[in-house]
Amino acid sequence: MSQIVMNLTMKVIEFIKIQGKLEKNLVRINLLFIVIFLNIWDFLISREFFNGMVLGILMFGPPTFLWIVGTARAAALTTLISIFEFAVLAVFVLEGFELGGAATTLKSVFWLPYLLMAAINGFWGLKIYSEYREKKVIKK
Repeated sequence: MSQIVMNLTMKVIEFIKIQGKLEKNLVRINLLFIVIFLNIWDFLISREFFNGMVLGILMFGPPTFLWIVGTARAAALTTLISIFEFAVLAVFVLEGFELGGAATTLKSVFWLPYLLMAAINGFWGLKIYSEYREKKVIKK
């Protein structure tokens, strides 16, 4: 039993290793964010498990799948999805700060990691797509 757990642990550690270009590791980063960070974040904020992960799967599942596909069109679609998510989450967070005033509630702080991850996905998607378009223009 101990050997099986050790082998499984080693496989997980090999999967998590983030090396080389960040563009190649966006799938891993998104999966780590969804499965590990959101569970910890949700437990710290609301003392519940899996609610944050379910929201993360619904919000960041499609971009993660599109990072697996890895084409320029997938990067463009990921960028569009992430920009939309970022705009919606920014409204949630700003409304929470506006309604809470100086006494910022945990409800508005709860959405900050989601907002940051949407911004990261949008930024990298836009960067990858713009590099693809530059290469396409140079070839012509």
